[in-house]
Amino acid sequence: MLFPSLFQLTAKSVAQEIHNGKFPFDFNLDSKSNNAVVRELLKLDPKNIEKLKTYKYQLSRLTELDLSKCQIDEEGILNLKNFTLNSLEFGDLYHLKMKFPHPIYIYGVDIVSLLERALNTNSRKMMVHLGFSGEEELFMFGWEEKISELFPSLQSLKIISKRFNERCPFSSFCNLFPNLRVLDISYARDLSTLNGIKNLRNLQKLVMRNAGIGNIDGYKELSELTNLRFLDVSGEHGPYRSNDSIRVIGSLLAAEVRMQNLEFLDCSRTSVDDHELRKFLEHHPKLQTVVAISTRCCDSYMPTINLLNFLTTDSTLKSLEYALTNGRDQLAQNCMMVIIYRIEHIDEQLNDYEMNKLLKTFCYVLREAKTERIRLAAIRCFTESSFFKTERFSTLLSLKIRGIVELIFKQIIELLIMGKTLQRRHLNFIIEKTVELSCQYSGHFRKGAFILIEANRFMGVDQYKVMGNNKKVVKGLFKIAHALFKTETLLYHQIIELIVRYLSEAAEDTLRYLVSDCESVEKCYEQFMIIMFLSPAKGSLKNLSQIVLELTTVINPNDPEEKTKAIMACSVLSILLAKNLVKKREYVNTLLEEFNDSWGRSNILDGQYTTYVLNAIFTSEYSTDASIRFGLILMTTFIHAKGCTSKEYWNWMRETSAGIRNNEKWKKNTRQSASSVLYEMRMVNMK
Repeated sequence: MLFPSLFQLTAKSVAQEIHNGKFPFDFNLDSKSNNAVVRELLKLDPKNIEKLKTYKYQLSRLTELDLSKCQIDEEGILNLKNFTLNSLEFGDLYHLKMKFPHPIYIYGVDIVSLLERALNTNSRKMMVHLGFSGEEELFMFGWEEKISELFPSLQSLKIISKRFNERCPFSSFCNLFPNLRVLDISYARDLSTLNGIKNLRNLQKLVMRNAGIGNIDGYKELSELTNLRFLDVSGEHGPYRSNDSIRVIGSLLAAEVRMQNLEFLDCSRTSVDDHELRKFLEHHPKLQTVVAISTRCCDSYMPTINLLNFLTTDSTLKSLEYALTNGRDQLAQNCMMVIIYRIEHIDEQLNDYEMNKLLKTFCYVLREAKTERIRLAAIRCFTESSFFKTERFSTLLSLKIRGIVELIFKQIIELLIMGKTLQRRHLNFIIEKTVELSCQYSGHFRKGAFILIEANRFMGVDQYKVMGNNKKVVKGLFKIAHALFKTETLLYHQIIELIVRYLSEAAEDTLRYLVSDCESVEKCYEQFMIIMFLSPAKGSLKNLSQIVLELTTVINPNDPEEKTKAIMACSVLSILLAKNLVKKREYVNTLLEEFNDSWGRSNILDGQYTTYVLNAIFTSEYSTDASIRFGLILMTTFIHAKGCTSKEYWNWMRETSAGIRNNEKWKKNTRQSASSVLYEMRMVNMK
C-alpha cells in the first residue's frame, strides 16, 4: 500500500494543530506546504473552511483549494480574493442563490458573478483547473462561454452531472475550451455523442464515469485524440444513474475506436467480458494499466499489463489502493469485501506474508480513508470477522493488537466528535463493538467510556430500547462502570447515567439476566456503599439508586440463590430512606415490607458495609418501620457470624434493639422484630 510520506505526516500534524486551535501561526508556509496543510485541514472537517478567514495572511501562498465537501458562505467566497489560486473546485452552491442570484431563474446561481467576486485578477489569469460537483443546472444560461473568457489559461475542467442539450451541445462545449488537457464529465446527462471532442487536440485525460452514450458512432472521434493517455469509462451509482452494467468497451470495439497512445483504462463496474478486454488490448498496444474491479474480468490474467482485479492478493491490494487514492468509495468497499472473504474462507491458502499484508492494509484504511463510509466499513470488517478471534491472528500480530484496538477507537471517536450523521445500524454497531472491545482489552475502559458517552448524543428512544435489551451491551456497561468508579469519577458518573437510561427501556427478561448472571446487584451494592460512606463525591448516588430500584423489581427473595442479592438491594433501599435520598418513599417502603415478610436467614454480607448500613438506619430520623425492621433482620444475620463484632458493637446492637422494642412509636411487628434480635443475642451468649 501507498503509505504516507514524512511530508504528508507533517502536513497532517500541522493541520491537526490548526484544527485544535493550538498551532502558533507566526510564520508563512511555502505553496506546496500550504496546499497540503489546507487539504488535510478540510479532510479533518469541511467546516475548517472558516479558518481560511482567520489565517488568510499566514496561508497567503495557497494555490490549490478543493471545496467540493464544504459549504462556503458569502464571506468565505469573498475571502478567496486573498489567495492567488491556480486550482479551485466547488461543491454544492445552492445555498448561495440569494447572495449571487440568477438574473432569471429564481432558484439559480449566477456562477459568473460569483467567480468574478471571488477571484482576483492573478487567479483568473493563472487558473489551470476548475471543478463543479454540484447542480450545474443552477448556473445561468451561457455560463460556459463566459467562463472560457474569464479563465484564458484553463487546462482542466470538471463538471459533474452536466446536461448537454440544444442549449449547449457537447460539440459547442468543446469549441469553448480548446486548450483542455483534462476533462471530467462524469454522470453527464443527455449525452448522445462525443462529436466535437476531436477539437480538444491536447486532451490527455478523459473521465466520463457513468456517462455512456447510446449511439455507438458517437465514440468514433476518440480515435482522433492522439494525446489521450488516460480514459475512465467506469460505472458507479450516481445522482442520476445507478446502472453499473454499461457496455462501453463493447461499444468502443463496435465503433472500431483506436486510441493509439492510450496507457490507462478504468472500466470498473461495467459489463465487459474477458474476450472483449483482450480484444481491446490488441487494439491498444501501448496500454499499461487496466482497472477491472467488479467486472466479469475479476479473475482474468493478462500478463502484458498491470490488471487491477481480484485475481491475487497483490492485485486486490493494488485495486484497493487505487480506489482509496481516487475517492472511489464503492470500489473500495468491494475490495474490502473481497479481502475479508479471503481472510475468512481461504486463509489456509494464504501464507503469513500475504496475510500480514492484508491485515496491515486494513490498518492503513482505518488511518487514511477519507470518508465515514469507508472507515465504518473497515471497522466492521475488523470487528465482525471471526478470523480476528483466532490464534493465527494473535500470533501474526501479537505485538500490534493493542495498537489496532486503539486505532479502531480513534476512528470511532473521530466519527462521533465530528458530528457525523450516522445511520441507526451504524450507531448500534459502534456501541456494541465499543463495549465488546473495552471489556476484551481492559486497558481501554476509559477510551471506550468516552466513545459511549459521545454516541449517547446521537441516540433516539428506539435505540435506547434496542440497546437496553442488548444483554451483552448492558452487561458490559456494568463492567466498565465498575472498572472506572474508583479512579475516573466523572466518566463513571456519566456511564451510570447511561445505564439508567438503558434500563428504563429494558424488559423484565433483561433485568433478570443482569441480576442472575452479571453480578450487577453486587457491583451496585459495593459502589453505593463506598460512595455513601467512604467517598466525598456523592454525585452518582441518585443514578445508582435508580438502577437498584430497577433490579429489585425482579429479585426473588424466596430463591436461595438470590437471597444475598436481596439483602444487598434492601440495604441500599434502607439507606435511601434513612438519608432521605429517594422521592418515591412509599414505593421503596412497600418493597422493603414485601422483602421483610419473606426473610429467612442468609449469609452475612461484608462486615464493614453492614456496620455502616445499620448505623445509618438506626440513627436516622427519616427511617421508616419497614427500614427499621429490615435493619433488625440484617442485624439478626450479622450476630451469627463469629468474630464479626467487637464487644462495644455487640452492646450497641443490644441497646439499640431494646430501645426499638420499648418505643411505641414503631409498629407492633417492628417491635417484635427487635425482641427477636434480643432473643437471638441471648441464645448466642448462652453457647
